[in-house]
Amino acid sequence: MKRPTPTQSESPFGFDEFFFSTTDKRGVIRYGNDVFVRVSVYPKETMLGAPHSLIRHPDMPRAVFKEFWNFLNQGKAVGAYVKNLAGNGSYYWVYAFAFPIGDGYLSVRFKPSSELFSVVQGLYADVLAFEQQEHSLEESHQYLLAKIQKAGFTDYENFMMKAVMEELKSRAAQVLESETRSSSAHGAGQITAVTSSATRKLNDVFDKLRDFQGANQSLDGAMGRLDQGFQQLKFISINMKIAAAKFGEMAASLGVVSHEFSVLSGTIEKHLGGLAGFVQELSGVIQKCVLRAAALNVQMLMVDFFVRESIAKLASSENAFDEMLQNQKAFSDLFAQYCQNLDKEFSELKKSLSAISFEMLEVAKFVTGLEVVRQMGAIESARTTEIKNSFTHYLEAMDDFIQLLRESTGEIGRGVTSLTSNSEFIVSSIRNISGNVDQIFALASSSQEQQKAG
Repeated sequence: MKRPTPTQSESPFGFDEFFFSTTDKRGVIRYGNDVFVRVSVYPKETMLGAPHSLIRHPDMPRAVFKEFWNFLNQGKAVGAYVKNLAGNGSYYWVYAFAFPIGDGYLSVRFKPSSELFSVVQGLYADVLAFEQQEHSLEESHQYLLAKIQKAGFTDYENFMMKAVMEELKSRAAQVLESETRSSSAHGAGQITAVTSSATRKLNDVFDKLRDFQGANQSLDGAMGRLDQGFQQLKFISINMKIAAAKFGEMAASLGVVSHEFSVLSGTIEKHLGGLAGFVQELSGVIQKCVLRAAALNVQMLMVDFFVRESIAKLASSENAFDEMLQNQKAFSDLFAQYCQNLDKEFSELKKSLSAISFEMLEVAKFVTGLEVVRQMGAIESARTTEIKNSFTHYLEAMDDFIQLLRESTGEIGRGVTSLTSNSEFIVSSIRNISGNVDQIFALASSSQEQQKAG
């Protein structure tokens, strides 16, 4: 098939519209909803059985598709900004969110409008110019990832998380509720109520995930301060032992105090070591869960749009519901899978938080032990004025360290409590919406029966 010549015209579609397609593992199109067919400006019979590259625009860097397929080939969902080429040569930009399903893929698209979208267009132009200098695909792929890191993202997944959140937020601001939800069709009001309720719950989940990010940053800061405190304490302990040795038997007990303080501090450091690993791991968990929650949001909005699109077609198309039912299983299974994965992730997280809470209780006991040792040091150093003057600095340093421990472990404890509470809220919310996609399809089927009867 001869490819159309690109023009500067845009193939229009609304912020309120969603479209999707399903493909096999090779990217051959199996189905596309009406908006996809309309915006792509290809006859439906031409699109079905054609490779998805049919709509690839020459302005798109190859490196983006390499990263896109890297995720899909690993069985992971992936999101990307994509400029497509319509059958008449016009273009249209989408934010595409693709998911592995069974023996193929499902890709949901909507109109991008965030500030990040403008940044990405410039970034893509730079990568395309790099590719046109006859660099290999691998070189341009590395160039793309370097540009993304330079833009302030740790990696592509981090960029993807930010992008989908920004686009969903921007889309919500662009679309008026009355415009996107108005329909006189039977059952549309009930479908809207289910979708709106689920969307509100997912927005609450996003709020809790933002709290997670804040708590994680707080934990990271507390661990950083503690690490500095432990490093300083090692020098204090060494110097205190040296000073005690200078006074011989008169200050021998202070050498023992220094040793005991050092041993107890080392024990606390080991207990907190597991927390340091958890904090690092939590960043990845949060990123993964934000993407999953965003995926649920996109899936829910797509199902809502597709079902209402099908209801609206009933008067003019006898097979409108046949097409909806053909795709119901893919959406239902995908939504259920993402709900189960989120539920499992946070259930496991709650177990980790419970273990950390236990470790913090143990640390609190050792901190009390440190205070006792420090008080013994104050008593022993008061034997002579000379010894007291020599050890005042070390005892004050011990006081400062104990204070740091109490403040930091208190901050960590509050963070763990907050994370536990938010985990319970998220698990409850996800379980509450897990059946909503099936509920929407059931309402649509009921609507169809009512229209037949009417």
